[in-house]
Amino acid sequence: MIYLLFLVALLLICCNPDQAKDNSKDETIEYFIPLSHRVEKDVDEMFEEYRYVPLETRDDALIDVLYKIRNIALFQEDIYIGSDDILIAYDKSGKIKRVLSKKGEDPQSYFFLGNFTIWPNGDILISSSGDVTTYSNSFKFIRKWSDHENIGLLNPYLLILFNDSSYIIKCTPTERQLRYRIINHKNGTYISTYDSIEKQNKYISSFTNSFERFEGLIISHGYQGNEILECTMDSTKVRYRINIDNKIPPAGFWAQDGKDYVQIVMEEAEKGYIGHIPDYVESKETILLSFKGKRDDLEGVALIDKKDGNARVLENIKFDDNFRWLPKQFFSLDEGWCAMLMYPEDVLKKEE
Repeated sequence: MIYLLFLVALLLICCNPDQAKDNSKDETIEYFIPLSHRVEKDVDEMFEEYRYVPLETRDDALIDVLYKIRNIALFQEDIYIGSDDILIAYDKSGKIKRVLSKKGEDPQSYFFLGNFTIWPNGDILISSSGDVTTYSNSFKFIRKWSDHENIGLLNPYLLILFNDSSYIIKCTPTERQLRYRIINHKNGTYISTYDSIEKQNKYISSFTNSFERFEGLIISHGYQGNEILECTMDSTKVRYRINIDNKIPPAGFWAQDGKDYVQIVMEEAEKGYIGHIPDYVESKETILLSFKGKRDDLEGVALIDKKDGNARVLENIKFDDNFRWLPKQFFSLDEGWCAMLMYPEDVLKKEE
């Protein structure tokens, strides 16, 4: 069994927000991240508040590897982690309260747990391939909405609440469908559909949630794009453009005519492009993000100061003299908070 520690962190709140760059105008802010050297940051320089929660391990609720985790969410004082095909609810001390494990093909099950989000009343929406299933907070089945036209998608929907009556999903773009959809929560009908990509991408990956809620905005990031987008009811607006050491792919790279998936991936590796931003969390003062290419030296975690645009790749986060650590992935929780899961052996390297 694997025993995990759960870290909740709040990025520093800006002391003087008037000094921050203003992206309310039409021009897009670009942040440049150099790869020339990596720095170590003290945890207290990066986070205003953080805490550890040791997670209970049980035979019916195992988290064996971190890359299988789809999303992490907080509701009231409980912690929810979707891993593989189960959803585990922990109390604030890390003790397991209940486990939802209903993978199957019957009407009250989900085909697989692609992602999840929690409604304000506690209802839980689980996305899968072509359907969204709703359970109560006690994990009792409520309803299933199926998008029969698009059954068979390669990747699960990613979703987050859009407002009090709807949610937004992001799915694999194809010739027949657009990436973003806003859905009525009660009846599953489309309110709006749109995309920020004109041509179908040939290479897509969307395994972890790539939405964040910040200052009333829905922010989208992820694979095949160096732009951070704001999602509205009927379109996206570029919030930031992330230039990682001038290694970003040219426009249209992911949808090149005459090239298949394998050829595009090989070209990505050969030219050393960094075209993916899997993890992203923003506060008033800073942005913490991960970036990913096809080599170890082309991936990492970066911290951006929004006031002056200064950006640095992190070598480690120093918690104390005996403990330095850098997350492999992290999850946005809303309004500057994020969650990071840690293997016990990483933490137990400490003397205390």
